[in-house]
Amino acid sequence: MESSAESFSAVWVPPVEAPAIPWTRIERSLVVAHRGPNPHKLSLRIPEADRRAAVAMVLWGDAAGARKIVLVQRGFTAPQHPGELAFPGGMVEPGDLDFRHTARRELYEELGVATDLWELGCFPDGVAKARTRFTPVLFRWEAKEPAFAFHDGEVQDALLLPIEPLLSAPWTTEILDRQGLALEVPRLELPGVPLWGATAFVLKAWLDVLSGAPD
Repeated sequence: MESSAESFSAVWVPPVEAPAIPWTRIERSLVVAHRGPNPHKLSLRIPEADRRAAVAMVLWGDAAGARKIVLVQRGFTAPQHPGELAFPGGMVEPGDLDFRHTARRELYEELGVATDLWELGCFPDGVAKARTRFTPVLFRWEAKEPAFAFHDGEVQDALLLPIEPLLSAPWTTEILDRQGLALEVPRLELPGVPLWGATAFVLKAWLDVLSGAPD
């Protein structure tokens, strides 16, 4: 990674608890996201790889609404994005029925999450490091207490970030060089590891849509 940013803002420590965001507002954010001129593509970059991928944007909450979003920290020996924060996800496999199936399968393989889970819909596609086009699938997760099972060394840890405070968090922008193309990408300094790259790009884009969506 190459970045023109010389320094970043102070580390943001998210609060433990946060108000719930009504599920109706979450659902409307997906409707709004698909009203743009390119409703299925968040990034218009042409990926190098033909294979597609999907990620799970898991919103944990209860009947009152969504409270936290789930991220994983990749294992430091993982073949892809070692040590980075990401959404659970991976490449589409031959047996997958669709992108939703891929996201659900990867979510179980990486975090052991399979129950109390409902699909809300898809967000426009992103491109990971200019290589692979991926589809974010939003899930509503109402487990009473969030719990995870790490099945292999690909995932180091899971992180639940409160959604409502993320709307006003001190996001910054860094310039990444991707094959000679300068790209502005959101970045958030978190304790231990920053949130940046394609994951931050998709998450911040969704938060921007969510901020304007009515309850």
